[in-house]
Amino acid sequence: MTEQPAHTDLQPLNELEEKLATGGQEDANPVDVILSFLNSEVYIISSDTVEGMDSQVEPLVLANADGDPVLAVFSHPSRVDQQYLEAAPNVLGTQGAAIIANIGDELGMVINPGAAYGFEINPEGVANIRRDFKRADEQ
Repeated sequence: MTEQPAHTDLQPLNELEEKLATGGQEDANPVDVILSFLNSEVYIISSDTVEGMDSQVEPLVLANADGDPVLAVFSHPSRVDQQYLEAAPNVLGTQGAAIIANIGDELGMVINPGAAYGFEINPEGVANIRRDFKRADEQ
């Protein structure tokens, strides 16, 4: 029998997941989670391949429990479930801040759908983050 990898769904794989893991605690500061997301490399999946720096991709959009569209974003490539890879096999890394800047006004976001570390933000929450969190060079 072979050894299984040391990480499981319950072990944080990076700093963002550590913040997500502590984000639900009473003394947690949600700003820490948001800042970690904005400053971390995160992953979207797409059926499109990236051909060059100017390539446009159509990322995977899911429906939440209310049937509203949410952009699927992952904190680590291993968090992408196989069912999503069947629909969108290309895993693309980008900054969390780039996701927020480009998501649009009608779309929410779900981080790590179905995983232990994740959360969902509605379109209003995304707009609030875009409004309240500016890059240091945009002040």
